[in-house]
Order: sequence, then structure tokens, then C-alpha cells
Amino acid sequence: MISLVIPTYNEAAVIEETLRRSAEVLGACGEPFELIVVDDASPDGTAERAGQLASELPVRVLRREGERGLATAIVAGWKIARGDVVGVMDADLQHPPEVVCRLLAALRAHNADLAVASRYCPGGGTEGWSWFRRLVSYAGMRVGASALPWTLAETTDSGSGMFLVRARVLEGIELRPLGFKMLLEVLARARHQSLVEVPYIFRARQLGESKLGARQYVEYLLHLLRIARSSGELRTWILYALSGLVSALAYISALNELAEHAGWPLLLALPASIVLGLLVSIVADDLITFRGRGASAVKPPSLGGRLLGYGRAWLSGAFLNAGVTLLGRSIGLELWVAAILGVLATLPWNFLFAVPGIWEIWRMTPPRRVAATGNS
Repeated sequence: MISLVIPTYNEAAVIEETLRRSAEVLGACGEPFELIVVDDASPDGTAERAGQLASELPVRVLRREGERGLATAIVAGWKIARGDVVGVMDADLQHPPEVVCRLLAALRAHNADLAVASRYCPGGGTEGWSWFRRLVSYAGMRVGASALPWTLAETTDSGSGMFLVRARVLEGIELRPLGFKMLLEVLARARHQSLVEVPYIFRARQLGESKLGARQYVEYLLHLLRIARSSGELRTWILYALSGLVSALAYISALNELAEHAGWPLLLALPASIVLGLLVSIVADDLITFRGRGASAVKPPSLGGRLLGYGRAWLSGAFLNAGVTLLGRSIGLELWVAAILGVLATLPWNFLFAVPGIWEIWRMTPPRRVAATGNS
């Protein structure tokens, strides 16, 4: 049985269409289902409209008083769910109900524990978004992937609000979501063994108003921090930062020694120092950051493999570092000052783009993601 939770707040204008389309789609899937509307005491009568459909559709309504929050509403719905597969979908039709059937088919076909509707895997996308909203969404995904490189390695869309999960992998798990990104909590705490992604097009909202605001973004960052603490990734991050400091000091010292004292041309001293910093980073990560992980990795990170992986992840940042350093020298800065500025300039870039690739080298378990095809 499939239990699909639909959290709501002031969605009276669209809830009937959402429930009718969802029931039609799930009915065509050939499995028993129930639709659970969890409403946070909407003053516009959302819960009442949903309840009126219970006589003709398999709809149950849970009205919460004194508590609000999308993720906690999902947890409340799952607690009363009867299905062996539970899921979630927004009420505003930005998540096309037709995708649910494809999620279920992918879950069954691949014998997966979790099926995620992704905007960012091949075939997925968004409709009617401004460039700014695309940028904010992309930045959020990058921050999540870098803050939790192991927890979120299996999905291309950790911010997806549409997914199915087998109820058994949630048994005995205390879900403590914060904000609106429930998938983060499931990925961090569920005992899932495999994940399948289904591409879909996130539709433009036709009715109602978005609930997304500054508070939700703050809660997202706090949620990442909470998960990082419980998963151990925060501790690893602290060690990784110390390793990076050692590497940066080695790079700056080598550059100053080669260019200022050994008389090397700067264009030769720069790449040599960058390579030295790369090697120091690998050794420091081996001895400090990821100590003990390499021995149990699925693909043992040999020195050659680490060098190739680190080099690939660092390449763009290295060019940025060299460019800023050369620019600093061209305007008369001391070499060590220019080198420090080069390192500082690459920190945000490396955080967003290099970290996931580097941490993947030390991953203890292989990615458990497969991709389903087709979109909607």
C-alpha cells in the first residue's frame, strides 16, 4: 500500500485538483493507496475542503493545531500511514502527481528503498524560474553537497520535496527535521541500502503563494549543521580545515622560497608550489582528516588514485589561485601577501566544487544510486 502525505497551509484553491489528480494517478498504478493531508490549521479552509472529498476518494485529513512546519507535518503524516511505502508531495501542483507512479515503478523495478524525483539529473528541470531563483537553488544544492559530502553523495537533488521511501527503513528511527527539507533527514537517518532517481520538471505555481522565505533558508543551514554533527561529518570537516591550513602553509612557504630565495621564475615556482601543496594535502588528509577510512574503502585510495582525484578536483581552483597571485604581484604586493590572497580567493570555490570530489575518494561505501529514465 502507498501512503502519500500532502502537507498543506492555505492551499484551498488547489487542494481538490491535487487530490483528484493524485487519486487518478495512483489508481492507475494498480496498488492500494491513501492520501493523507496534513494541514497546519489553514484559515482558508483547506482541511475542510479536503475532508469533503473523503466520501469519494481515499483521503484522510490530519489537522494540526499550534504547530507549523512542512517537514514536521510530513513526519506526523507518516506516523499514521498504513502503507509499506510512504511518500510526500507538495499540494500546489508544482510536483506533478503523474510523477508519483513513475517513482513507484522505479522503486519496485530496482528493488530500491528510496525513490527521489530529481530536478537535476538528466531529463529533469524547472519551469518558469527566474535566473535568480535558479542561482539560489543551485547554490543551496552546492552548499548541501559540500557540507555533507558523504550523506548527500547519492542524490543529485537533496532538496527534492517529492519522494517515496519504504516504511521499514524508517522503523525505529527518530526523525527530527528542521525547516522544509525532509529528504535531508531521511538521507541522514534512514537505514536505506539503495536509492533511485527519476527526473521530472518542477512546474510553475498557478495558484496560491509560495511559503519560501529567509527563515526557511536559515533553517536549511541549521539543519545541515545538525546533521553534520550527528553524522560525524562536522568533526571530519574540522580536521579537513586543519589539513587545508597545513597544505596552504606548505604552498606559501614553498612559493616564497623558490621565487624569492632560489631565484625561480614566478611562472615556474607557482605550479611547482601548487603541486607540493597538493601532495602535502594528500598526506595530511591521510594522516589527519580521513585516518582509518582508506583501509576499508571500496576502492583503496592509492597514491596515484589520490593524486589524480585531488588534481582533478583542485584544477580550476589552482588556476584561480595562480591568477590572483600573479595579479597581486603585478600591482606591487609582496609575494607572500599575494599568495595569501590567492589562497583566500579559492576558498569559496573549492568549498563549493572541490570538496565533494575529494571526500568521495575516502568514502567507505560505494554510491547507492541508480537512475531511472523519462521525465514529466
